[in-house]
Amino acid sequence: MKNDKRGTENSTAWSRLSNRTLTVEQSRAVDRLAIEAYGMHSLVLMENAALGCVEWLQHRCVTPQITSILCGPGNNGGDGLAIARQLTVRGWPCQIILLGPTAKLSNDARANLRILTAGEGGIAIDILDGALPTAARARMRRSTVVIDALLGTGGGGAPRAPLDDWLREANKCQTLRVAIDVPTGVDATTGEAASGHFHADSTLTFVAQKPAMALPHAEQIFGQVHVLPIGIPVQMMHEILNKW
Repeated sequence: MKNDKRGTENSTAWSRLSNRTLTVEQSRAVDRLAIEAYGMHSLVLMENAALGCVEWLQHRCVTPQITSILCGPGNNGGDGLAIARQLTVRGWPCQIILLGPTAKLSNDARANLRILTAGEGGIAIDILDGALPTAARARMRRSTVVIDALLGTGGGGAPRAPLDDWLREANKCQTLRVAIDVPTGVDATTGEAASGHFHADSTLTFVAQKPAMALPHAEQIFGQVHVLPIGIPVQMMHEILNKW
């Protein structure tokens, strides 16, 4: 009975948290709290986020899909690289388009790229700092899923070159378009969407909704929003709920 009660309490904590709205600053503070106070490595948080996205994609698509993943140089791009690896293990053909140069990648994004390039993983990786070459465009057009892991919560404002070119190509695809955390070109706080923003059918965000996701017209910008866990302890969930 004690275990059943604890399980119910744990489930209730996650339900309450996933329905909560946290600002971008609060969301970043959650990551710091997990790392500094609870001893969770940032790569573990990234892996947990990626696994949540992969589980959602498998549930949504049922069978493996040809997938293009647009990755930025920060941790949102690191999420995308980890997603690509986990999808490939599950038999999904993946192409990665990564904004270079690699010297500008965040530490965790660089770590995930190193894992991907350590052996022959069957993933096409284009590291670019300009417009898409013909081969990358052709692969994207053949995709049945396109994932935006470019900028995340830092992706507000009009997308600049070469991302504007990448997003135009992505938005042309008659496919399932999925944004990781926040669509590129959309302000996570105000919901302001720049022209040329990523047109998401679904947005997979983490721990809690961002403020713009609670707006009346949110579905027009984010598509269907799904809040996913990143494996933080229940005690930490209660701490967040009590703090914010």
